[in-house]
Amino acid sequence: MDKKDRALMRLHSMEDWLEMKSFNPKNLMKEMDRYKDDWKPYNVRKPNNRWGLSITSLDGELSGIPDLDSLYEYNKNNDTNITNQDIKTYTDVYEDSPELQKIIEPWKPWLGRCHYLRLDSGGFFPEHYDINKLDYSYEDARLIAFVNKCSKDTLKFIYGDEVLNVKEGSLYYFNASKRHSVFSMTDNCIMIVFCLNFDEKLYETIIENYRLK
Repeated sequence: MDKKDRALMRLHSMEDWLEMKSFNPKNLMKEMDRYKDDWKPYNVRKPNNRWGLSITSLDGELSGIPDLDSLYEYNKNNDTNITNQDIKTYTDVYEDSPELQKIIEPWKPWLGRCHYLRLDSGGFFPEHYDINKLDYSYEDARLIAFVNKCSKDTLKFIYGDEVLNVKEGSLYYFNASKRHSVFSMTDNCIMIVFCLNFDEKLYETIIENYRLK
């Protein structure tokens, strides 16, 4: 067992949700407002009031292709092999947001696909796993930041059988290999999703940033 395997084993022996350092969600919303017309449908093949705004993309642009699509379906249809770690060019959304830059700074060496995710009323993700359990080369880790209208009465983030109670301005590592689903009760529910390439140094950074209660 190498260092990376031992680090992953230790991480998974901890809690499934580890809260990181907090951020200012009001600043994020102000800095994001200039891109209010740049949101794109999230996974356009399965529309259900989900929208994305790319923080990183394949080419640094905001088309959402393929970074807001299902990479599995995009690769299958286009005979490509794009992964989350290929989607790492920062867009203007990142460049124009000092608050966002502060959030991302500790995670930059590992960051691949990263985007704002907006769920309007009725938008949802059915129960799923984010980590490919059958592909042992799949080494992504997930962070999620809760930015706007993410309290329990407006967002139902169901992890296993529990509805989470989170607050805006919070950032978490979460074990995305366990089943979860998400349902929005209102418009403009906004999160940030981070895909990180896992290694032992990322594990150390998670521990450094973990806010022990």
